[in-house]
Amino acid sequence: MAIQEVRVGFIEKDIRGGEQPLEVVVVRYPGSNCDFDTLKFFHRGGHNARFLWHKDTIVPKADLLVLCGGFAFGDREYERATGEYRMNPGARALKSPVMEVIDQWAKDERPILGICNGFQILCHAGLLPGKLEHNERGKFFCDDVDVAVEGRSFFNSPDLSGNVYPINIAHGYGRYEVTAEEYAGLMANKQVFLRYQGFNPNGSVENIAGVCNKDGNIWAMMPHPERIVSLETKRVFLEAIKKYVRS
Repeated sequence: MAIQEVRVGFIEKDIRGGEQPLEVVVVRYPGSNCDFDTLKFFHRGGHNARFLWHKDTIVPKADLLVLCGGFAFGDREYERATGEYRMNPGARALKSPVMEVIDQWAKDERPILGICNGFQILCHAGLLPGKLEHNERGKFFCDDVDVAVEGRSFFNSPDLSGNVYPINIAHGYGRYEVTAEEYAGLMANKQVFLRYQGFNPNGSVENIAGVCNKDGNIWAMMPHPERIVSLETKRVFLEAIKKYVRS
């Protein structure tokens, strides 16, 4: 399947900037269920969004590669030793041909954004430190939470540091875990850019909700920016993403 451009919804003119729109590619896997929402998020902000199927290997011409939320391959991985499937969100996606594209983007230091399941995939691929484990309470959790911006600040926008925004989360495996050494590295390089504020919904170490890699071109978060209801908050996220990609 070639890259597919999908025109969805209407453009929310009050959050659309006047600059040249971003070209965004959203990777789709069997089981992705936030793909159209992610397309709408960017399209309604005035940007162009297209799908990239998990079997594609051609590196697309675009400004931003997005790994959206959902349950790629049902979040299950086949264990040959036992002949059974086990829950391991993101692991099976590493066997998809599109991983060649993701790896090449990472090597070229081009912008990548992982959301929820995309965060899990990037950690499994070793492109981000740490791993996402089963929620501390052992249950899937879906609700709005507050997240605080810090570190390099959201997508390198220092003027947003310290701000708190409401955003939706929906996951069963969102407990971010790193070793003490990895956490020290994250802090030294200011790689943590989002933390849960006031309430930790999954038991993530030090309330971490979003991190980037050391080079600052790969960003991932468990919260879903495509589900933001507030136009003001949506504008903040879209502008931050655009400024980062254009920088």
